[in-house]
Order: sequence, then C-alpha cells, then structure tokens
Amino acid sequence: MEEEEKPRSSTKKILLILVALFLLSLITLYWLFPITSVNFDFDAPKTDNFSLSSKKEMQFYSNMRFQEKNISYTIDEKCNLQRQEDMKRAFEIMENLTILDFEPSEEGLIKIYCEKRDKREAIEKGFFIAGEGGPVNVTIGKYFNVIQGGEIILMKNSNCERPNVAIHELLHVLGFDHSENSNNIMYPISKCKQTIGQDMLDKINELYVYPSLPDLEFEGASAQMKGRVLDLNISIKNQGLADSSDFEIIVYGDGKEIKKIESEGINVGYTQKITITNQLITKLKIEKLELSIKGNFEEINKDNNKIVLKIIS
Repeated sequence: MEEEEKPRSSTKKILLILVALFLLSLITLYWLFPITSVNFDFDAPKTDNFSLSSKKEMQFYSNMRFQEKNISYTIDEKCNLQRQEDMKRAFEIMENLTILDFEPSEEGLIKIYCEKRDKREAIEKGFFIAGEGGPVNVTIGKYFNVIQGGEIILMKNSNCERPNVAIHELLHVLGFDHSENSNNIMYPISKCKQTIGQDMLDKINELYVYPSLPDLEFEGASAQMKGRVLDLNISIKNQGLADSSDFEIIVYGDGKEIKKIESEGINVGYTQKITITNQLITKLKIEKLELSIKGNFEEINKDNNKIVLKIIS
C-alpha cells in the first residue's frame, strides 16, 4: 500500500504546481494586457506668445521672407551694363532702408535675367512668378512662409533717376503684391515719382528681426495604454527658418520619465512622424502623459516644445 501512495502523491504535487503556474500566467497576462484600455489625446495649448502678425496685408501670403536677412543674388552676364547697374542700385537702396543685406554670388538665391524666359518651363518647375519677378519655391509654415529663391526679369532700361522697375521687381521677390495706390512703387504701372511705402519697409524689418532658427512644434500626439504596455504616435513639424539638428523626445508619465526617443533633425517645413509600440512601463496606472522636445540648439519659440496628453476614455 505504501508503494502505491507515492506515485499518487507525486502526481498531485505536479498538478498543484501546474495549476499554480497557470494561475500565475493568468495574473501576469491580466497585469500586462487587461481587457480594457486607456486612451490619451493631445491637450493643445490655448495660448502662444509668438507675436508676429499673420495678416496677409501687402504680401502674396502672410509673413513671407527668406531664411536669412543676408540674401545672395546672381545677375545674368547677358544683361547690359545699365540694367546691371539698375539692379545693383536697387539692392543698395533696399539695404539702406531696411535691415537686409544683399551680396553677389555665383549661385545666388535671387537670379536676375534680362530677356524673356519660357514661363511654361517655370510653371513645370513649380516656380511662382508674379509679373516679371517673384518668389520661387515657397515653403508654407505656421509663422512664416519661407522664400527659397526668387527670379527677376528686367525687360527694358529704366528712364527714371531711381531704378524703380528693379526695385518694384525686387519687392515682388521679397513677397510683396501690387498696390492700388498709383503713387506707390508697387503700382502695376511704373512712374518715376512713385515712392516706396513705409509700411512695406516696416514689414520687412518686422519679419527679418527674427533670427534664422528652427522651431520644432508638436502637431499632434495620441497614446493608448493596455496595462503596462504603451503605444504612442507623435507628429512634430519644423515651423522655423532653419533646419534643426538632432534632438530627443522625453516621455513622462505623471511626472516620471518613462521613455527617451532619439530623433534626427527636421528640415524647414517638414514633418516627422514617430510611432512607439509595445513599450513596457513600470507603473500600472497613469493619469497624464507629457512629451518634451530636448535639443542643443536655440529655437524661435520654445513654448511649443511641451504638450500634455490626458485620458479621453
């Protein structure tokens, strides 16, 4: 009888161990993957201290400017001497009236021609040409519409003491539209007595007082937690005037750091989307997620480098 009890006792122990392991597995699965999930969404900031006016006003689009206040130019060698001098004087006049600086270069951002070019070719290349001069390849942003280059075509010599035609076309390149005031240099028909509106000069100085810096901003973010597992979707855009270098995104759960994400830099006007899945965290319940951008570079506006995600369901 004693020899028969031993196998039964061993079997019972094995069954108890298997049951215990099964129950432990169920507890672990429930701990990591509960039946219900918690969703978080972007709590957008209600205020922004960035004070630049966003009205369209005198420009084709609101707040058009080049990335830098130092703008290079190239004059086509086919231009005759008078048109070359007219264009150089136009640059000099605008330098004296504003904070802009213009400098010659073999591959200038502003290209000056003196003969008619095929506008169909310009359209195919995505150029936006207003009349005989205008900005090209404009990058649309929240604060600035960044001009990546410009073209000017001087079709005839100026008969005025001041090179009004060259100034008119240069102002087009800087983003300014035509004026309805016949005394303004931006009136569609050129006259020698026309003047440069002070409002345009003030606008240029207002736009270019901001340094050429990046500005990273959270466009959106959402998250889902299943137990201790976090899924996260982030969208960041560079709304500034320069490309950013590498940076980090720090994820906090109720004030405690739970994830650090390394990210490459973002070019002006571009958006970077980041997805994190199955991120195991130590805390079972989190009421608030906070995301923060950390980079070793200056930005135009740092207020948009943090966002809060709150529970929505």
